[in-house]
Amino acid sequence: MKKFFINITTFLIPFIMYVLLVIYIDPYSLIFTGKNKKINEISLKIAQPLNYSLYKLSNFSKNPTDVIFLGDSRTDAINTSYFNNLTGKKSSNLAYGGGTLPEIIESFWYASKTHNLKEVYIGINFNLYSKQNNMNRVKESIGLIESPLSYVFSKYCLKSTFLIIKALITTQEISNIEKPKLSKADFWKHSLESSANNFYRIRSYPKEFFYQLSEISKYCKSNKIKLIFFTPPTHIDLQLKVKEFNLVSEELKFKNDLSKLGLYYDFDYPNKITKNKNLFGDPFHSNDSVNKILVNEIVTAKIKYARTY
Repeated sequence: MKKFFINITTFLIPFIMYVLLVIYIDPYSLIFTGKNKKINEISLKIAQPLNYSLYKLSNFSKNPTDVIFLGDSRTDAINTSYFNNLTGKKSSNLAYGGGTLPEIIESFWYASKTHNLKEVYIGINFNLYSKQNNMNRVKESIGLIESPLSYVFSKYCLKSTFLIIKALITTQEISNIEKPKLSKADFWKHSLESSANNFYRIRSYPKEFFYQLSEISKYCKSNKIKLIFFTPPTHIDLQLKVKEFNLVSEELKFKNDLSKLGLYYDFDYPNKITKNKNLFGDPFHSNDSVNKILVNEIVTAKIKYARTY
């Protein structure tokens, strides 16, 4: 019997050590909120890109704000510090790289159940507005948040913990795991010929998603929550893809749909900004100076570039 317990203990030691490491590192801040500043900085660079929604929703659940931003990587690029300084309010950016409408919708309901929201800003571009673009990683993230045991043994926690420990030991500069390895010119071409084509080649009207967005709109009205939709600018090269795939009328319907749900600001049309390649990292993403213009116009309602419908 003694040998049996020794064998069991020997078998369990690696698991016990792993659990203790996870509790200390806690890459997604679900268990241990007293991490030191260094681990927090490393977690932001490593854990967040591995699972945006898990990282952001976990932090929001512990430090909720009255104002939230929802969307994909274009909205994720918005600096909430600029918004906070401009308005005097605290906000959380719950937008995710590669985000979809189902993830936006799921994140809204999670945030609204977690905290009494006062303002919601939702960034949606036309390429998201498709029945086929239906991936939802947020459900899994919420499940992990609600089940600490599942979280501890999840692939995200395992990989993040390993990479964070490696970064602490080696003290090497952490590379941006999302940064494309192509030159700007090559990545620009790839974005147009691959990513854009994949979005527009097969698509259909997202009737169910529009209904779900309508439910969000109704909820916000009944709970006196300020709701603003906006479409971030994309470069004219990407805008021309809509015409190439004969989707001009569908894009107009998309913008009219959003205008029915709340205040709507459209920055994605041919203008001085969207024709300037220097203001974009790739056809999908404008730089920080443009994002500040977007925030300023939405907050102050002093319109120079945005269109309203």
